Amino acid sequence: MWCRLWIACIFFVPPGASDELDGRWATGLDNTIVEFAKDKRGISAKIIASDDQKNIGLQVIKSVVAHQTNQYKCEIFDPKVGKYFDAKLKLLDPNTLQVRATCCFGLFSETYLWKRL
Repeated sequence: MWCRLWIACIFFVPPGASDELDGRWATGLDNTIVEFAKDKRGISAKIIASDDQKNIGLQVIKSVVAHQTNQYKCEIFDPKVGKYFDAKLKLLDPNTLQVRATCCFGLFSETYLWKRL
């Protein structure tokens, strides 16, 4: 029983979290537009438009978990490298999302500002 409760706590996403992130976001890279949506596994995001046609439909954000108020931990996919990295999402205001991807235990990171469409 404790195990099930512990697992439920790990994957819990507060009800308002999907509302905060839901919608389409311009990433500022290659005219890429990402859309967040809630599915049976939680909140994720897919590329819905891009100059690089082969990336359309790719799931670029997965495993979104609330971390603090307006902040989330997740995994972000880098199509150029072909793998997922740890990332943090921070809603700076209703229309600006700070995306910070890290690797090598935080030694290397990149930060992007996405704008809601």
